[in-house]
Amino acid sequence: MEFMKYEGDWYVWTILFITIVIVLFMPKKNLTWAGVFITILFAGGLTWIGEVIVGSIIDVFTLAKKQTTEFSETFLISFVPAGIATIYVNLYKPEKAWVWAFIFTFLCFFLELGLVKVGYMINHGWETWYGIPVYFIAFRFFFPWYSKLLSQKLVNI
Repeated sequence: MEFMKYEGDWYVWTILFITIVIVLFMPKKNLTWAGVFITILFAGGLTWIGEVIVGSIIDVFTLAKKQTTEFSETFLISFVPAGIATIYVNLYKPEKAWVWAFIFTFLCFFLELGLVKVGYMINHGWETWYGIPVYFIAFRFFFPWYSKLLSQKLVNI
């Protein structure tokens, strides 16, 4: 297994490292460590489902110039979107829902644009800006609902 063998691998490892450091050291506002763990698992699972459908079945993009899943791609898909979702849910405040939605929508857009610009992600009939409405719906509607669900006491222990 070679490390840093694909164009743009440095970018993937950099955003992965930054995301992990932020998640580990951010002050926990809306989440406990259990909430962080649950959110990472949940968002990571959703990311993998989305990647399989959009990246593999529909084939609108290729990561690392390969049709197989590479080491850096595995960590990118597993932890970066999940980490961003965790940061969002931790910082989310209902009274500033629109502001947070716009900030995180454009953060994700620029991170994805960076993947394209460094040559790690190759689009096939997909434009990077197509993700903006998807990110916005996730950050404005889905993750606020998830945050409210996570804060409810669902089980008596």
